[in-house]
Amino acid sequence: MKERDRRLIKNTTILSIGTICTKGMMFIMTPFFTRWLTQEEYGTFDLIVTYISLLIPLVTFEIGQAAFRFLMREDENKEEIISNTFIISIFGTIVSIILILLVGFFYSPIRHIMDSIILYVIAEVFYLSLTMIMRGIKKLDVYTIANVLYVFIMTLFVFVFVKIMKLNLRGIIFGYALGYIVSDIYMIIKLVNIKSLTVKKINMKKMQHMLKYSLPLIPCDISWWIMNVSDRTIVSIFLGTASNAILSVANKIPNMCQSIFNVFHLSWQENAIETLNDEDRNLYYSKVMNNMLRIITSICLVILSFNFIIFDILFTKEYFPGYYQVPILISAIIVSMLAQFLGSLYIANMNSKKSGWTTLIAAIVNIIIHLILIKYINLYAASISTLISYLFLFFIRYVDINKKMKLSFDRNSILILIALIYFFVSTYLNITFINYLNIALSIGIFIACNKNYLLKLKG
Repeated sequence: MKERDRRLIKNTTILSIGTICTKGMMFIMTPFFTRWLTQEEYGTFDLIVTYISLLIPLVTFEIGQAAFRFLMREDENKEEIISNTFIISIFGTIVSIILILLVGFFYSPIRHIMDSIILYVIAEVFYLSLTMIMRGIKKLDVYTIANVLYVFIMTLFVFVFVKIMKLNLRGIIFGYALGYIVSDIYMIIKLVNIKSLTVKKINMKKMQHMLKYSLPLIPCDISWWIMNVSDRTIVSIFLGTASNAILSVANKIPNMCQSIFNVFHLSWQENAIETLNDEDRNLYYSKVMNNMLRIITSICLVILSFNFIIFDILFTKEYFPGYYQVPILISAIIVSMLAQFLGSLYIANMNSKKSGWTTLIAAIVNIIIHLILIKYINLYAASISTLISYLFLFFIRYVDINKKMKLSFDRNSILILIALIYFFVSTYLNITFINYLNIALSIGIFIACNKNYLLKLKG
């Protein structure tokens, strides 16, 4: 148990370094990007990135996810898996280029930036595949350095192309693309050094097995994409872009919690696979789930307790309605975190189909509830539909997984969820004395939940 915990903590620490650097730099640079570009240009860039994030899983058949899972198996030929991954990635880039050219032919506003978009897509396709390969062969240090390298090179080139050369929208896309390219080159060099990169071991039978695993993940990715993007689309259509701006601001606070979980989730996927056949896996999985829930929820409570200060200092009064969306969205993130934890167990069991269809059903639930409620409760429909869809996703996964393995919540996890309900309610009361009291209370809960880890850091 101690060895497994040590490995999980070590991997999470390594991944945290890359995430903190990349997320921190992106957060710092965003105000500069929005000043260097017009609002229309930055909005167009955000739209391009959003739709590319949908395109890539479709054209690559999620082969990177398959590469990660198959490389984690000790009896697999790693050179075959990596070769197959590169072939499908090349196919994906060719399809992407054709699709982008077709879009440019029918949609003239992007014709002048198609070269930068094509370069961006090619670079990101290989970046996503290479990072999954690095995780699969347990080169987390290379994975982390590649992430850090990407964000620093991207920032440098965006500054040169946009601020100095005045290339505007075209410049920021080129900057992002070059960040990916430099990172891609670094990872390819590392693969060559460890003799894992070859094009001589393409195995069609193995490729079929990989695609059989990865194809069901496409609906899963599309469904996550729908849940993340549909709310903005529906709000913009029914309530206008101003309301969408409020929702966007409100989401920035729970996104802090999501970023923290994403670091753990990356290392947990590897750990879940390695411990799948352990005799005490049910006990171990329950222990990790409860520890994860307490740690991340305690962090969320601290962030939620500062909600009134954040909206008072950082945002103008026009955005204050977002204050009341935050408790619902933070609760949704916590439930989503539990659902993704269970999804990792599907991946560990090579059951990508269930991961896909459960997420698809949750996405449909999200859209239906949002459309039903938006005429009655306006902006609350977006946050409430998100929370309900994640609750639904967690429930169906929890019931299904417990048919084969028994996962249970302990007393301390129940207590911190009760604390979440208290903070949820007190946010809507918005009484100054209670707000400041909650800051002290949340810090106390955080220390109580993480005292063992804090003592280790001190030591």
